[in-house]
Amino acid sequence: MSAALIQLIPIQELTAGQVGAIRNSVINQVVAMASKELHMPEEKLVVRDVRPVGDLQMYFNAAVDATTEAWFYNCTATTNGYVSVSGDKTMGDQRWVAIYGVRDWRLSQGNILTATVLATMTNVDLSRVSLVKISVGGGDKVIWDTKSMSGYTEAQVAFTPSAIIIPQNTTFNIRYYKATNTVSDCGVMSLQLIGVAVEPRGKLVSP
Repeated sequence: MSAALIQLIPIQELTAGQVGAIRNSVINQVVAMASKELHMPEEKLVVRDVRPVGDLQMYFNAAVDATTEAWFYNCTATTNGYVSVSGDKTMGDQRWVAIYGVRDWRLSQGNILTATVLATMTNVDLSRVSLVKISVGGGDKVIWDTKSMSGYTEAQVAFTPSAIIIPQNTTFNIRYYKATNTVSDCGVMSLQLIGVAVEPRGKLVSP
């Protein structure tokens, strides 16, 4: 039996064909799953980008649900360890989400480089997240090492050969492991979880 390949691989260590193969394999897998469970032909399903709030119900900061569809988490904790960025949530009915990568976009936040931020830079240039843990159905499914991207400053993106799938009506929790010494050093965690949502046409969009 082959070992489960769930590690993160930086995009620079993959060919364009491999990246495309990962994405297509994930989409095929989750579409087949949704089609079977909904007893619905695949042509009646929609595959779209996953949303941080509408789909993953992520926080803005500790235990406060976000209201803006933006991939960031404002950390205010002062100790090292895992911080939940979603809390214990439940995936929506007739909706499947598959997460198969991470994009760290803090270095592209040019619009927030104000004089105040530039004076400290700790909120932008230092990555305080080293691990991402995703639990589904009460069990930990993956722990990704986001530092695998740190050696590639031109594009901090990584993919996994096997997606984490959150089926409809299933509980999940997303946690970041962060290291910090003070509140001011904690800063904004700007990690995009790369994935897709699959659902019936018309549930959200009707292409």
